[in-house]
Amino acid sequence: MPATIDEVIDSLNDNADFEETNSVAKARSFITAANRFLIMTPASQSHEGASLSMGLQQIQSLLQAARRFVNQVDTNSAATSRVRFLSARIGYR
Repeated sequence: MPATIDEVIDSLNDNADFEETNSVAKARSFITAANRFLIMTPASQSHEGASLSMGLQQIQSLLQAARRFVNQVDTNSAATSRVRFLSARIGYR
């Protein structure tokens, strides 16, 4: 899905609270937005004599944190989820 840089930044802001809300869905959305941001944003820009340097290291750091969060939650839920089967044996009440 094509996105503008403004939409990507909005998605980063909307999903940056994935740890606070304990939301894997938000973390995954943040990962997607961070990947798009890294693809779409050069390390530095200049326009009409003004220059702008983006915090790509910070986005990469947050991206790694989001990936760790998703992996941790996936691991925790896999370890705690269990399936139990009840059987109806003869004499069972």
